[in-house]
Amino acid sequence: MPQLLRFSTEMLPERDRMAAFREEFARQVLKMDFHPIGGRTRVDIAYLELDLVVVGRCSGFGGEFIRNAHHVRDGRGEFMLGLAHGPLRSRQAGHDHAYSGGSAVLFDYGQPFASRSMISAEARNIVVPAAMLKALVPHPEDQAGHLIRPGPALQLLDGYLASLLALDEPPAPELAHSIGLHLLDLLAAAIGPTAEAAEIIAGRGLKAGQLRAVLAEIARRFAEPGFDVDDIAGRLCLSRRSVQRFLEETGKSFTEHVTEHRLERAHAMLSDPRFSHLRIVDIAFAAGFGDVSNFNHLFRRRFGETPSSARATGRAV
Repeated sequence: MPQLLRFSTEMLPERDRMAAFREEFARQVLKMDFHPIGGRTRVDIAYLELDLVVVGRCSGFGGEFIRNAHHVRDGRGEFMLGLAHGPLRSRQAGHDHAYSGGSAVLFDYGQPFASRSMISAEARNIVVPAAMLKALVPHPEDQAGHLIRPGPALQLLDGYLASLLALDEPPAPELAHSIGLHLLDLLAAAIGPTAEAAEIIAGRGLKAGQLRAVLAEIARRFAEPGFDVDDIAGRLCLSRRSVQRFLEETGKSFTEHVTEHRLERAHAMLSDPRFSHLRIVDIAFAAGFGDVSNFNHLFRRRFGETPSSARATGRAV
């Protein structure tokens, strides 16, 4: 059963805050230790456990997570990829790196490692079973502690993790397994899969991850004037035709996806008293429409009423 946990050291009593975080979360859940650095430390955690993998987000400042020789004796056969958003420092297997800005480091739970942040930073993480990663990547243990440079697969994985960790509730149990496979495939693609695994990944996780990334980009930017397929292609390092082909699989074109988002945004604003001071034309423009008459036509066709009727209905509720 998927589980989603959100936790912050600010939720704990100040006097015992770091000791409680170290014992109750770092040691019990993450199976590692935590040492605060400096006079003011804060850690915010999002932790999503799926069928095959665990994903998380750790943000804050002034602390170091350490998995030492004592922890390694638990025999936990897993790998973790840490994607940096902000300055982090890692060390494992003789490799000491400062990394940030979309770079990542692969950690082997079978060897001691540490990751720390002196100032405000965030890392998104994915933990996968060692046996499953080794089936796709040749000798991933040899890459422990090494930097994974930014690239299309890593970018897709990061976007996928961000989408999952933004959920208010965990995914449905029937989706957890396939999500885990998609994430595992993207991780393998980012590290470097075997030739045989590359064929599997191309038809499985990578393709699904790319479609999800395209849809997420539409959901994020649909209201921007002039937003088009080329914007998505450039952002995700894909060709224009690839973006169109992915969207064809959903049964809707790029224009249809964008229009649907814009109509939903406009309808929500018209129904919300907080936007009652705005004219309908202002709401149309805010949702991304550039032509008011076209907006009125599309709105009536989609919702069966005019924008002014939708606003009147919202006020009456």
